[in-house]
This record gives sequence, structure tokens and C-alpha cells, in this order.
Amino acid sequence: MPPSPSQAEAVGDRLERWPDASVILLIHNPGSYEASTVDLVRSQQYAGRVVLRVIDSSGDPRSKWNRVIRGVADEWEAIAPSAFGHGRTRNRALDTTTTPIVAYLSQDAQPATDGWLESLVRPLVDGRADAAYGRQLSPSPDRERDATFTYLYPEAAEIKTKERIGELGLRTFHFSDVTSAFLTDVLRAVRFPNEIQIFEDVAVAKRLLDRGHRIAYVPEALVHHAHKMGVRQLVSRYWEIGATYENLGIFDELRNAGVSLVHEGMSAAAGVSATDHGSIVDRAKGLLLGGLKLASVTAGRWQASRMEVPA
Repeated sequence: MPPSPSQAEAVGDRLERWPDASVILLIHNPGSYEASTVDLVRSQQYAGRVVLRVIDSSGDPRSKWNRVIRGVADEWEAIAPSAFGHGRTRNRALDTTTTPIVAYLSQDAQPATDGWLESLVRPLVDGRADAAYGRQLSPSPDRERDATFTYLYPEAAEIKTKERIGELGLRTFHFSDVTSAFLTDVLRAVRFPNEIQIFEDVAVAKRLLDRGHRIAYVPEALVHHAHKMGVRQLVSRYWEIGATYENLGIFDELRNAGVSLVHEGMSAAAGVSATDHGSIVDRAKGLLLGGLKLASVTAGRWQASRMEVPA
């Protein structure tokens, strides 16, 4: 049996032997860029065994770059595209994990350094947290993404607990499985929700916090990752944020902690708006986009509050 995090061997304040970790990579119709992500995982400087497990939901898993990734993976499995689900497929990988730590990495999220994995799991190994997620930066300049990531992924590390809702507000529940790690036994007890279509990472963070677990934000575990979105995509995404947060009871949690939803919404909208740099026109566009995001969240929340959610 591999050592548990608490059994890791230490010399002074440095671990000589780190607990084994599985890195789960979910791929779908990858190209050369996604294939290079695998090389960056393999180049990690980590003093424990790293098991790279790939689940491939591509239309044709025999394509060139799929075969390249399969050749590098320790474990590989193909599933039909129709069988993929953001929560369900992550649970599928979890169910066959044999290491005490399980990490998830999106196929187009590229670790910035060879210390990404060590940084990501360190709070789990030293007992500060039960789950962790890293920082994201856009690989190319993008005013909207840059502003959003600056708000969601600050430079300072954080340990999140339910007791900090009044202090952190909405950011208490922000979590991204684009670059994330968990104590395997903890995640097995909590699990990703199978039924949710989007923001399964926020849902699993809510489950963790509800059960008294601690979540670490680790800015040193940096990846380059971003999807440029047009206005329609942003409206749809922020509508989904509003609906999902309402369905998960997050807005109720904020109210119960004494957080003003109006003030929190305005602060978040300002935080994800590109209004502090550029020309007057650019700032005005950023302000309008921030308002559009807030309106979309409000609309999603309002509609979800009037729908009966299955138990």
C-alpha cells in the first residue's frame, strides 16, 4: 500500500518521500497543444510516484494526438463521448485511484513550472487542508480573462473554511478543478455530484465546506489556461453561475452569514471588470461587461429560485 500523507517521511522541514499521487487528465479531441500538457506533467519534480491516468472521450481515440497521449499515460481508458459527464467522469477516475492523493488537470491547462504538483499538494501533505486548487493565468493577453482571473486568483494564498464566509463572501465557494488536488479518502466520502452539468467543482467545494473540510488556494500551483469568450458565451456562463449558486444554496449561506447580496454582487462585478487599465473607451466597455455579468447572474438566480430542483 502507498504511504498516506500523514506517513510521509520528513527530514527537518523538508519531505524526503512524498505520498504517491495520481494525476487525472480528461481529454477530448486533443491536438498538439493538449499533448504537450502531458509532457509538462511528466517533467514535474515530485519526490513520490506519479500515476498519470487518462480518460479519453474523443470521437476517435485512435487519432494521432490521442495515441501520443496514450503512449505516455500509465493508465488509459476510452469512453464514448455520450458517457462523459463533468462530475460523473471525475468520479469514474476516482473509483480506480489507488494513491492517497488525487489531482485533476484540464487537458489545456499547462503547469507553469516543474514544481506545480508539489506546490499543489503541499497543503494536503502538511495537514493544512483536505483539498487544494491552483492559480490560473491566461496564456495570452485578454482584458476580460485577465480581470476575472485577478479577482478569482489573487497573489496571496488562502485557507477557506465555512467560518470565513462573512470575510470572503462569494470567493469562499470558488474552486476550480482545472488544477486541483484532494486527499483521496476525503473525496471518496464527498464525491463530485453526478447530475450537475456545469460547475461541478463549486458543488464539490460546497460539499467539502459543509462537512467541515478545509480548502487551500495555492497561487504557486500556477497553470496557463483560458477560454476566450464572446458576449453570448459570457452571458450564458454567468447565468449558469447564478442558477448553480442558487440551487446549491450558496446565496442562502451568504445571507445567513450576514453578507449583503447586493453589496457582494456589486463588488464581484467590479472585480471581474477590466476597468482599471486602458483607454476611457476600454474602461467603459469593461464597466458595461461587468454590469452584464451581474445582470446575467441575477437572472439565472431568479429563474432557478422559481424552479423546483430535483432532490
